[in-house]
Formats: sequence, structure tokens, C-alpha cells
Amino acid sequence: MRRAIAGWATLAACGLLVSGCGGFSGSGTGFGGFGTARAPMAPAESYTQQRLSGGADTVQPLEVDTSVQWPRDTLERASVFETEEERRARERQARRPPGSPAPAPAPRAERQDPAAIVDRVPPRAVATPEPDRRGQAIPGAPPGTVTTGGTDRTGTFGGPAGSGTTVRDGGTMTLMGADGQIRTVPAPR
Repeated sequence: MRRAIAGWATLAACGLLVSGCGGFSGSGTGFGGFGTARAPMAPAESYTQQRLSGGADTVQPLEVDTSVQWPRDTLERASVFETEEERRARERQARRPPGSPAPAPAPRAERQDPAAIVDRVPPRAVATPEPDRRGQAIPGAPPGTVTTGGTDRTGTFGGPAGSGTTVRDGGTMTLMGADGQIRTVPAPR
């Protein structure tokens, strides 16, 4: 009985798959309608069909709207490196009526070397170096798997089973192998 039901279900599924080869809606006949339609299937009165059949173009071309006035760029463009003082001076110059005498230029600040402006920071005490984590055996990993470098949070591992990346999070370490395998094991101390 089960075989009969499975056979009928298989036959129905094949029928649904084969019926999909009849073409898409309105695209002709055959498999998807590709290469079998002899004429375009657009309505005869449509604009597309008229253009395809060589009919006259009845649509008016677009015209320029003269009522739109773009702002005129009469001022010279500001430099990316322009300071606030230079920008204000340039704007004052642009607002000044033509023919009026130019104001005296403002004294410019003299540019200085940034190293001379910043106070020297006293040297700090030497930080204690991180413990060398290379060569530590990783518990819970395949035998022979050891850390091969990194920081206190991230690093690498290697061993007979392959290599990858480690991520420490408290007392656990996540091993992400080069083969895509991910394991969480206790972190070595």
C-alpha cells in the first residue's frame, strides 16, 4: 500500500515538474519560450510594438525647462585646506560693493611646527611584557595542539589535526580551524 502511494506521489511530482517546461505566462511555447516565438508578443497598439515594427514615433521629445535657474558659482571655490579666518575674509570680500577700497589685510598667524606646540610628554614606566604564549598545550584539543602566537585575546594554534585561530574569552578558548570546524575548550593557564 505504501509503495502504491509513494509511486502515485512520485508520478504527481514528475507531472508538476514537466508542466513547468510549458513556458512562462505570455512568453511563447516550449521551454520558457526561448527561441520558439516567431513574433513579439506585445499588443499591436502598444508603443513598443509600433517602434519594433518601424512605425512613426508619436511621443514628443523632452524639452529643457527654462524656469529652473541653477545658482551661479560666482565666488571662487573654497579650498579644503582653507581656515575659518580665510573663509571669513573671502566671504567679506564677496559682500563688499564693487569699487570700495579694500580693507587692510588681517595679520596672519604664523605657522609653527606641531612638534614645537605640543608639550613633551614625560616617558612612561616600561610596561611589563606579555607572557609568551607560544608552545602552550591546549587542553581539550587533539593531542599535540599548541598555541603558536598572538595576543592575550586572539592568537593562532597548530598541531597534527591542522591549524587555525584562537579567541580567548575568560576561562574558555574558541578554536576556529582552517577546515571550518569550531571548538570551545578550556583556556590554558
